[in-house]
Amino acid sequence: MTTGLLSLLFLIHGTASADEPALKNDNPLSRQKEVLLKFNLQPGDKYHFSSVTKQNIVQEAMGQQMTTTQDIVADYIYDIQAVQNGMTTINVTFGSIKMDMDVAGMQKLTYDSDNPDGGTEELKAMSNMVGKSFLMEINEEGSVEKIEGLAEIISSIGGQQAELLKQSFGDSSMIQNMNQVTNIYPNKKVRVGDKWMKKFSGPVAGIMQSEATSDFSLSDIEGDLAILEMNGEMDFSKLEGGGGNPMLQGAEFKLKGTQTGTLEVDIKSGLPLQTKLKQAISGNLEVQGMQIPMTITSDITITGKKL
Repeated sequence: MTTGLLSLLFLIHGTASADEPALKNDNPLSRQKEVLLKFNLQPGDKYHFSSVTKQNIVQEAMGQQMTTTQDIVADYIYDIQAVQNGMTTINVTFGSIKMDMDVAGMQKLTYDSDNPDGGTEELKAMSNMVGKSFLMEINEEGSVEKIEGLAEIISSIGGQQAELLKQSFGDSSMIQNMNQVTNIYPNKKVRVGDKWMKKFSGPVAGIMQSEATSDFSLSDIEGDLAILEMNGEMDFSKLEGGGGNPMLQGAEFKLKGTQTGTLEVDIKSGLPLQTKLKQAISGNLEVQGMQIPMTITSDITITGKKL
């Protein structure tokens, strides 16, 4: 079912940002202070990240409007292995996952890693990922340069569900997803009011190409926290070349959207302590000559803390 596949596609496509107004600091000394913002986690440290996503997807096909809603809570553990020549190696472990999805009122899908046997069959393959780890290398600007061991986790699952997970959680998709969480730093000294741009580009779930541009600004400094504001634009199009999800072969995406938000970042480590995001995406999906208008709205909150 197209609706169900798109729901699964977008549940794994996360980004980092928010729409709440930044804290205002009237202290002129803080506003003149320069801070160096970069990815600066230290070997031996461990961090817990939790992502909470509430999403609404509306599609129109053959005169019918279909609405899919989903709530997803996912946890990761970052174990910092080494830092060398500005590159940080992290052991990333899939923690708990909880998901509730209502596909147009026709199908309800649930999964909770704390009670995997109680979930629906379509999502039970995710149990094979919980507790498993892979390596990730990130530079000082927060760009994910390399992932190792993830493909082996996915390939060990087997079956049709494994094929879908390969498209959704393969190396290229995971790099894209993680980049939009961590690739936020100017990697230079900035003052309140300074701005910088970040770009993201890559495949999503093996079926479409994503291009994103985000404008960041340092809106305030509150003690050890840097408050960042961001405004961004996203563009999703057909994935050129080979590969792609066989379940959506020939599908063409023409989607555009915006994302706005705020981030609270620990100045010393660069750790995003709280990230909030609002996304609004709209456009068309074309399948076998049929145009399917769709809109996707998302509210995402990501929190990080040192263990």
